Amino acid sequence: MSSEWYRYVDIWAKHSIFYSFTFTLTSTLYQAYAIRVLGFDVSDLGNTVFISLAAIALGNFVAVPLLYRYRRKRVNIWKIFTTINIISWALIGFSDLLPRYTLPIFLAIAQFAGAIGGLAYSDTIADLIPKEKSIAVFSRVNVYTVTASLLSLITTLAIFTSLGSTLNSYRVCYTVSLISALVSSILLWMMKDLTTKPNQVISLKTLFNTYEDVTQDGKCRDYIISIVSFTFYVNLPGALWNYYIIKVFNGNELWISIKAIASTFAVALGNYVLNNVSHKLNPKKTIEYSAVFISLVPILFILSPTLERQVLMEIYSGLSWAGFNLMTNIYNLYLVGENRIYLVSMLGILNNLGASIASRVGSAIASLGLIAMQSVFVVSWLGRLAVYFYMKKRLPSI
Repeated sequence: MSSEWYRYVDIWAKHSIFYSFTFTLTSTLYQAYAIRVLGFDVSDLGNTVFISLAAIALGNFVAVPLLYRYRRKRVNIWKIFTTINIISWALIGFSDLLPRYTLPIFLAIAQFAGAIGGLAYSDTIADLIPKEKSIAVFSRVNVYTVTASLLSLITTLAIFTSLGSTLNSYRVCYTVSLISALVSSILLWMMKDLTTKPNQVISLKTLFNTYEDVTQDGKCRDYIISIVSFTFYVNLPGALWNYYIIKVFNGNELWISIKAIASTFAVALGNYVLNNVSHKLNPKKTIEYSAVFISLVPILFILSPTLERQVLMEIYSGLSWAGFNLMTNIYNLYLVGENRIYLVSMLGILNNLGASIASRVGSAIASLGLIAMQSVFVVSWLGRLAVYFYMKKRLPSI
């Protein structure tokens, strides 16, 4: 590889570190911020998560014709929309200075822009990183980004320990995240696309026809069904985790921060191990085994009413998700070759539409009472397990 290749991989890694720091801090706290500062109830959270995920789906739909139309400038699309994405995330923590429902607006902008920027990133980075180096490179960068997430959460913990569960704590945290977002954006704007792709005007008819072509491939269809179904059941309690911690277990922001630290540490450890054994990994088997362990997370959660048990549960969850996330990233970028933009877009649309519906249904059921809320976690467990058996039979190899 050329020195230029190493330079831009290094810039990408540094950008990813600051991006991860910002995103982890803001996404970990936004629901607690909405509950504590803005007074959101479980129904409000359900609506917020629904809007958030629907915005991602819309962004993935818009991204394909936009990216093909300006594919020669795909690195600029990545820069513009990812900058909007990460700065909007940081601005969420200032929603109390504006009308109450500004938070969902910031969140929708962040998610919509992130979907477009993410697709441009996927297309650019797949050409930058050869398939034969992908597992080793991505697992190494994952170690960096997860370590950054861990530092972000330790920062959050220190702030809330010092200042308590107050508005000032949130203000300091989100100010730090805004500074980090700006650094991440500066680094991103130093990136360069080493591969030139021709522009191409994509009509809606061509878009839908290509979506159809991708799904007619049996391997892709089975992969899409596996991931979308799993995502649906994972997101049934999507609006409930922090609400359950605060309202049922009588936890606070320190619980949320410590839990996130434990999970992030586990993911970092998982990525470190995966990096060291990357040459031995079977992507299909890794996804399947991970899905089995992930399926137990909702049950372990509701059976863990103390902080100590929640920490153990998060370590288990983080280790379980590390391999799943790494391998689905590899599948997304390399399963269909040049049609990866369509596959990533389609997954983004279907995953987030399914997740938005699931989270809204879960919050609606949970609003009926504690038993109903607990039933959402049980259904999430059973659904994940059912998808594992489908994966075992139908998930394609890569």
